[in-house]
Amino acid sequence: MTNIPDPSKCPICGQPNQCALSNPATATQQCWCFTAEIAPEARARISDDALNKACICQHCASGKPPANP
Repeated sequence: MTNIPDPSKCPICGQPNQCALSNPATATQQCWCFTAEIAPEARARISDDALNKACICQHCASGKPPANP
């Protein structure tokens, strides 16, 4: 069984990802990640089943280790 990621949560740390596309109120706007530089180490942390299905958060996108919730 494949887990479908929550599009409003970062697939790395599980925190809100501020994705414009996952919020119906802002779904017609570009997401912050369209112009962000995503660190290669952040890309490597995204599981295959979440790849291209949910944005990572800005903290994780910077390449920093996930914060402890």
